[in-house]
Amino acid sequence: MWIWFPEGQEGLIGSLRRATVQKTDDSGTQQILKKMTGLKTETFEDVYRPQMHGFSSHAPRGSEGMFLALGGRSDRLLALGFEHKDARPRNLPEGNATLYDDKGNVVWAKGSNGVSLNAKTGVVEVRSQDNKVTVKPGDGQIVYLGGDGTDGSYDFVSTVSGPSINVKARIG
Repeated sequence: MWIWFPEGQEGLIGSLRRATVQKTDDSGTQQILKKMTGLKTETFEDVYRPQMHGFSSHAPRGSEGMFLALGGRSDRLLALGFEHKDARPRNLPEGNATLYDDKGNVVWAKGSNGVSLNAKTGVVEVRSQDNKVTVKPGDGQIVYLGGDGTDGSYDFVSTVSGPSINVKARIG
């Protein structure tokens, strides 16, 4: 049985190829790869790069990924993925995931070992629109400020109501 497609059966054919990002425009409602290079002599411009809901990234120049040529045509490209080989964390344990940038800052979901936030550069900032930030340690657990509680000296933090029962700060 032959099914009719408006562009013929060639419209169903796609080719998947590798590309390298040269320039990106992330200012609009959609991210557009302004310039990509493909095979030895190929260059492509203005290629849409879809983003998943709840996550957005701007891959640095030199990032590699795939593009799909819809209908096999180079004027109908869709960029897929893209990561930079020098920035990608390696040797993650099975089941772990990271959110990372090109400067080495990482949010690491470590499976049964919890979650780690590591700012290699810059400042770690936590903001709340209603001026409330809550840190809830497990029952009987202590939050250590300035270390992990195993190095140096720590003492309970004093508050307006008296000493905290579960927050200690490093002394010195």
